[in-house]
Amino acid sequence: MKALGQSILVLVFGVLAHGQATKMASATGGSSSPQGPVVTFEVSTRMVTVEVVARDHRGHFIPGLTSRDFQVFEQVPPKSKRYAQNIAALQAVSVSQLAAQSKGDLQVPSGVYTNLVSKQKVPVPSTALLVDGINTDFASHAQVHIQMARMLASIPADIPVAVFLLGRRLRMVQNFTTDPKLLKSALQTATGGLPNQTQINPGDDPDSTSAFLEGRPGFSELQGSVLRFEQETFAYSLDVRVKTTLAALQALAGYIAGYPGRKNLLWISSSFPISIGPESGHGLVGIRNYQSQIAAVTNALADAKVAVYPIDPAGVETYSFFQAGNSSGGDPATMISAMNREDQARKSRRLAMEQLARQTGGKVCTSDNDLGDCVKKAVEDGSSFYEIAYYPNTGAWHGEFHRIIVKTRQSGSLAYRQGYYASVESVPVGKDQKEGGAGLEWAACVDPLTSTSILMMAKEIPTDKAGRVKYLVAVDPETISFTPASDGSRDLTLNVAVCTFNKNGKPLQFVENAISRRLTEKEFVAVQVQHRFSHTFVVAPAVGTVAVRLLVEDVITGRLGSMNVPYIEPTSPALP
Repeated sequence: MKALGQSILVLVFGVLAHGQATKMASATGGSSSPQGPVVTFEVSTRMVTVEVVARDHRGHFIPGLTSRDFQVFEQVPPKSKRYAQNIAALQAVSVSQLAAQSKGDLQVPSGVYTNLVSKQKVPVPSTALLVDGINTDFASHAQVHIQMARMLASIPADIPVAVFLLGRRLRMVQNFTTDPKLLKSALQTATGGLPNQTQINPGDDPDSTSAFLEGRPGFSELQGSVLRFEQETFAYSLDVRVKTTLAALQALAGYIAGYPGRKNLLWISSSFPISIGPESGHGLVGIRNYQSQIAAVTNALADAKVAVYPIDPAGVETYSFFQAGNSSGGDPATMISAMNREDQARKSRRLAMEQLARQTGGKVCTSDNDLGDCVKKAVEDGSSFYEIAYYPNTGAWHGEFHRIIVKTRQSGSLAYRQGYYASVESVPVGKDQKEGGAGLEWAACVDPLTSTSILMMAKEIPTDKAGRVKYLVAVDPETISFTPASDGSRDLTLNVAVCTFNKNGKPLQFVENAISRRLTEKEFVAVQVQHRFSHTFVVAPAVGTVAVRLLVEDVITGRLGSMNVPYIEPTSPALP
C-alpha cells in the first residue's frame, strides 16, 4: 500500500545510481545491513485486497473506521462454513486527501523511461468508458451515442475520463483527460466508428440459406447440412468475439492498474454469453464455457482495483420473432423455439455482466433505469473507501471460488467485490491461442496498450557489441512475487521480453528471456532496501527499428509491466 510516487522516485534514483552503487558495494564488501528487523510473511498464498465502501443509512460515507471495526470471512462454496480472516492492513482512501498530496507530474530525467502513471489534477477516481462495438447489435448503435452523452454529462468535471473502442482490436480513442472538448470529440469518434460484427443465430435469421431451403421438397437433408454449417460458423464467430472481448478487458486492467485508487470501467455493451451450447440458445454445435477465462479477467480487474459497471444500451428488448423484418410465419412451435433461444441467450449475456460486476465491486446498469444515478454511484464509490488486505487461510488454491464476506460494527451498508477465484498461477486469457489471446508475444507486439501492473523503469546503457542495444531494467519489488522457502531464500520467476517496431508500427521481431533466480535471505533484504530488482537485457534490433517495447511478466501472478522506448540507430561504433 505504499504510495506509487514514492516507489517511482526510489526507482529513478536507483537506476541513475546503479553504476556507482555497484562500485560502492564492491568497495565495502557488499550491501549494508538494513536498520531494524525485517518482517516477512511465510505464506504460500497471495495477499488479497478488498476495496470496501461503507455508507450510513443516508448514503453518506462513514469516516474514521479502523481494522477493529471490520470483520472479514471467506467461504468456499458449496461448503457453508465461514473462516475468519486476519486483517493484515487497512487504509482509508479519499479523493480530497490524495489531491492534496499530489505534486503534479514527476520529472523523469532524460534517457530514463518508465510506465509510471502521473496526473496533475485529482488522481482518483479515474473513469474509463469502453464502447463495445463487437458485442452490440446494429439496432442499438444509436442508443450507444445517447448513453455516452448522458454518462459524460453525469461525470463531475474534475474526474479524469478515458474513452476506448472495441472493434476487431481494442483502440484508445482518448487518454485520461478532464477537457470537455476532447471528450466530446472522442464521443463522436467512438460512436461514429462502431463496427457491425454481431450475427443473428441461424435459427432466427429469416434471410439465411437454411431458412430459404426449409420446407422445400427434396431439400430436407441439404437443409440440415447447411443449418449445421451455419451454426458452426456462428459459434466460431461468437467464440472469437468472446475471447477478443476478454483479452481487451484484461488489457484495460493492466493499463489502468498503475492509476491510484479505485477506478471505474463503464462498459457499454450488450455483453457476450457466459457459455455456448444447446442450453444457452446458441445452436446445437459444440459446447464452450468461458467461466475460467472470465475468472482470470475478474481477478485481473480486481487486482488492478477496477470496478466494472456494464451498461446495456438496448434497454427493454422485444423478441426478434415479432419484428417487422421477420418472415418466419406464425407457426406456434417455431415461435416458442425462437423465444426460448432468445431467452437463454439473454440470460447467458446477463450472467456474464453480473459476474464481471459482482466480482469487481461494480453494478449492472440498464438504460431503462436512471443512468445518471448509476454513474453517480460509481464515482462516489471511488471517491472514498477502505482498502483491506489479508492473507487467506482457506481453500487449496486450485482455482476454486472464494466468497468474501465483510461485516462492520457500524450500522449502514457495505459495498465490495463478492469474491475471487483462487489460483497460485494466474494464466492470462488465451495465452496459448492466437486469436484474441493475451500471451507474452501478444502483449509485447500486438496489445495497443502498455501495462502498469508491474512498475518498472529502463535506461539504455553502453554495450561493447556493435549492432546491439543494452537496457538496464529496474522493477519495483512490491509489484512482483517472491516465493518464500523454509531457509529464508526467495524464488523469483520472471519473463522479460522485447518487441521492435518500424515507423509504421509494424512489429519486426520478438525476443524473450526467462529469469529464474533463487535469492538468498541477504539478497532479498538488499532488494527490499534498494526498492528495486535490476536486470540487463541485450537485443539486436532489426533494420528499420524506430521503437522498442520492453515487457516484464510475473509468471506466478500473470501481471505485466510494459513501456515503449524510442530507438535511434547508432551512427558510430559501440563503446569499447
